[in-house]
Amino acid sequence: MKKISTVAVAAILSTGLYTAPAYSYDNVAEAMCNYIVADHKSRFRDQLRSNKIKLKKVYKQISCNGHSLLRFAMAKDADNVGKFIVKRLPASLLQKAEADGVTVFDWAKANGKEASAIAQAVKKRAKL
Repeated sequence: MKKISTVAVAAILSTGLYTAPAYSYDNVAEAMCNYIVADHKSRFRDQLRSNKIKLKKVYKQISCNGHSLLRFAMAKDADNVGKFIVKRLPASLLQKAEADGVTVFDWAKANGKEASAIAQAVKKRAKL
């Protein structure tokens, strides 16, 4: 019986009748935004780990209320999560302009967040 079911599964997979469901990051992104609001670094990290997500690979794709994760963390004064995000991103990404053409640090200066712990971490990591 086991041999028959194994053959049947192999036949279905080889003919292309089965397609794996596409994974949606919508729920994960919503949870990440909620953890930023709560400034809960350990849950934010656990969310990444449990979903096997590399932050540097999805950073540009996830936004919270129209802001990038770092900008949203600065707006919500979520220093613990914000500094964690800075540590996980490469310096080259922190130096680049985001979708609106402004870097994270320049946005922080323009919005009065230059003295925040997150902005200082970005400045140090990106060597600005």
